[in-house]
Amino acid sequence: MRNTRRDSERDRLNLALSSAEMGTWDLDVPAAVIWWDERMYSLFGLAPGAFTGNYEDFLGLLHEEDREKVRGEFTRAAAARTGMDTEFRVTWPSDGSEHVVRMRSRPHCGDNAKVSRIVGVAWDITERRKSELALAKERNLLKTLMDHLPYAIYFKDLDSRFILASRALSHLHGRMDPAELIGKTDHDLFSTEHADGALADEREIIRTGKPIVDYEEKETWQDREDTWVSTTKMPLRDAQGHIIGTFGISRDITEKKRAADKLAQLAAELRAKNESLEQDLEMARELQSALLPQHFPNFPHHATEQNSAVHFYPFFRPSMIVSGDFFDVLDISDEKAGLFICDVMGHGVRAALVAAIVRSIVIELRSLWTRPGELLVTLNRALLGAFRSSDTTLFASACYVVVDLAKGQLRYANAGHPHPLHLAANANGSVSTASPLDGGRPGPALGIFDGAKYETLHCKLSPHDVVLLFTDGLFEVEGLKGQLYDYQRLLRAVGNRTQLPAVELCSSLIAEVQQFSATQEFSDDVCLVAMDIESRAA
Repeated sequence: MRNTRRDSERDRLNLALSSAEMGTWDLDVPAAVIWWDERMYSLFGLAPGAFTGNYEDFLGLLHEEDREKVRGEFTRAAAARTGMDTEFRVTWPSDGSEHVVRMRSRPHCGDNAKVSRIVGVAWDITERRKSELALAKERNLLKTLMDHLPYAIYFKDLDSRFILASRALSHLHGRMDPAELIGKTDHDLFSTEHADGALADEREIIRTGKPIVDYEEKETWQDREDTWVSTTKMPLRDAQGHIIGTFGISRDITEKKRAADKLAQLAAELRAKNESLEQDLEMARELQSALLPQHFPNFPHHATEQNSAVHFYPFFRPSMIVSGDFFDVLDISDEKAGLFICDVMGHGVRAALVAAIVRSIVIELRSLWTRPGELLVTLNRALLGAFRSSDTTLFASACYVVVDLAKGQLRYANAGHPHPLHLAANANGSVSTASPLDGGRPGPALGIFDGAKYETLHCKLSPHDVVLLFTDGLFEVEGLKGQLYDYQRLLRAVGNRTQLPAVELCSSLIAEVQQFSATQEFSDDVCLVAMDIESRAA
């Protein structure tokens, strides 16, 4: 007669095994034969009936690296009359895929107390094992991150208590093991001031879900100097997206912050010094401008400016705030006027200081104002003496001309300076030619050679003549395609403008050179002075 209760229990067991996708098996130990149910075949990737039932054939279905381990576990289970719980890999013959199977068993003993049968269940744990391996890998990556990055990394719960901390963070707080921080809060580690601020930030993140990114934060400690960190804090969420705390990372930027503060302090000091220097340079510019002739003497002295026999038209432009170029008009007498022009090597303050020295020496040499060559000889000697102890080479080019209205004569001497241009008037008083004042051989620049000689040269001077003195910044100008506006081009430009009044000639000449320049400006100091001879002395 059928046992309904036993059938019902068996049905429930089969249903449970089926739902769990578990297979059952039964090993006859003495006979070394295993019985499988249908689900066991699917676990091994075999068609129903494809397994012989032989114990050794069963072991042959396992991954070769797992066979001996499983054989040993069966042997031990039989010898010790204990249950077995093992895992092994199976390669399906149908597609070569690898699966992980878990197997559990219980022994059954015969009348002789020896294990006669081992029965058990088996199920596929491939996906679970993959998940476990992935989780273990992620945990290992997280542990590597938390153990080796030199940053304070932490996770906190809703009460801002540490639930995980990096090794660097624990070392920062004098703990060897990060686990010593678990359950603590910032109030256990920092000053109240800092801990209150950190807690307020974390509560706001929990309330709004908005992170704090790259925030520069000052840390105040109970037992050490303040430090600075760059902090990023974010909401910690569970799998459903609910906020369950916060996590963050802090990077120490104390040295960077101190360096930035020091740099800011130095920058402020530098700005103050630059402002002072700019004020000094502006004063130097004003002084240099004041030293340049602003008004010119009349010749003869009793003449009005309009009726003066000589007029001067200067153009002066420094490439920097101050310049090494300068000129001076020397009032010698009613009938004699001197014009001195100089170009000191270099630019800026040093050149301007040397120019001031040269000018002061020229003023002191009044007794030589009528003898250009001797003036340059004496000036050269004075400069060599003044700069003999200097390790820097300093020199200047200069040219000095003296107009003698009574004799109708121009006397001049040149110390390595560009040759002035003489615009000579014809008998009817119109200027038709422009030629360099290049008679004789010019002497070397001032301040280079001891004992240098400078010859005084002469040329005829007539009413309506114009003499142009200038520095090399006027013509050593580079154009767009690398062409150079040289001395010969300047000479031709002046020759094309001989019919213009002196002041217009200068303005037109300056405009042409600027137009030629690649930058539309002069790159060097420029000084140009036109001396217009209106008439001879009566």
